[in-house]
Amino acid sequence: MKIDIEEQERERMPLERNFDRIISPLQSFLQSQSSAGMLLLIATFIALYMANSQWQEAYIWLTEYHVGFIWGEGYIIHSAVEWVNEGLIVLFFFLLGLEIKYQVLAGELQDTKSSMLAIFMAVGGMVIPALTYLAIMTLMAGDSWQGWGIPMATDTAFAIGLLVLLGRRVPTSVLVLITALAIVDDMGAVLIISFFYTDSVSLMQLGYGAITLSLMVLANFLGIRWAWFYLFAGLVLWWFISHSGVHATTAGILAALTVPAKPYADTHWFARNMERLVSRFKRMDNNDTTILEQQQQHDLAEAAEDIAITATTPVQRWQSKLSKPISLLVLPLFALLNAGVVMPDNSASMGSATVFWATMLGLLVGKPLGIFFFAYFAIKLGFAQKPKDMIWRDVIALGCFAGIGFTMSLFIANLAFSGSADSLAHAKLGILAGSLLSAVLGFCLFLSKSKSQLK
Repeated sequence: MKIDIEEQERERMPLERNFDRIISPLQSFLQSQSSAGMLLLIATFIALYMANSQWQEAYIWLTEYHVGFIWGEGYIIHSAVEWVNEGLIVLFFFLLGLEIKYQVLAGELQDTKSSMLAIFMAVGGMVIPALTYLAIMTLMAGDSWQGWGIPMATDTAFAIGLLVLLGRRVPTSVLVLITALAIVDDMGAVLIISFFYTDSVSLMQLGYGAITLSLMVLANFLGIRWAWFYLFAGLVLWWFISHSGVHATTAGILAALTVPAKPYADTHWFARNMERLVSRFKRMDNNDTTILEQQQQHDLAEAAEDIAITATTPVQRWQSKLSKPISLLVLPLFALLNAGVVMPDNSASMGSATVFWATMLGLLVGKPLGIFFFAYFAIKLGFAQKPKDMIWRDVIALGCFAGIGFTMSLFIANLAFSGSADSLAHAKLGILAGSLLSAVLGFCLFLSKSKSQLK
């Protein structure tokens, strides 16, 4: 929540006013909903430019630069791209798990009946793109079947960031639906990664992970709300899961699902105690002194912070704390290290690249068609209801924006084609082309709406 303070109520440092004029536009950008999508876009362009210019060697050095820890005869050393894809990206999945838990318990997915439209859309947006990929692979006599999961994903940050730029041309229900749809979509992607992109499983390591997860669940039931406990236990769970053969990102989702969703105290206790604190704070307030000179006021302000923490849920609090760092740092870094694919010298090589066409058409054609037809039949059969502020054109446009499958699609592509550099490069090109064309088509559909359709 953004806190607005009137100028006359500010306490400023000597040079703060002039510095504020410079930094305020940056702060506004970072606070905006479109900032995450824009930073992803910038990171992608930088990666593509470096990989296809005189900076190519520098880009390869950056992605392959090895970082790690050495102690005695033991060591853990990985390349930068491995640390991001196996480690930092787990934080994104942890945040995703917190969002899933919130949406199921109190959000758009709380009532299954009212969320049926988003669920049908998500299922259509996963099934049809996968079938489209397999159909193209069959028609072009390709053999890279393992990439069928790539066009199933939706990049929420990109999609919502671009939709916000369209302003009132996008109905509110579209933003709500694509958020709920993306959550269900991400659930499917996590299951696909866990079950279909796992080579071999170590039952012993998986057993240790199960014990760790059980302890985290027990801690939840016991009412333990210490962030440090879940951080340490989550790291242990990540270690066991990553060494079991199941992809490490699964640990992020599982750890998030154990985070407590109940506060320590209820809202009535919060309101009553805050009123007492504010009353005492006002009695001590003096225009001639600052809080630096009033230690008791400082103590009351700290007590207010403790009360706020006591009356808020760890799920919501940790989600709000992690959202910006992950969307503004982790995801752009992931894009920077993964989106740098070398463009082919001629279009002839792309003409025979089945992975490119299957991936691109899966996102560009499969996503909107799957979402539209599943939504249409769900509404016509009475399983769901179309929002009043939406027209069928909006459903197709929503499907186009859901075809922006950047972050998760790149991640699945890395897993699907880890042993084939050419197929991985073609998959990445297909993701970039499909996502870009999907965004352009979605923009055109919303921008071409008539005045009567905007009412």
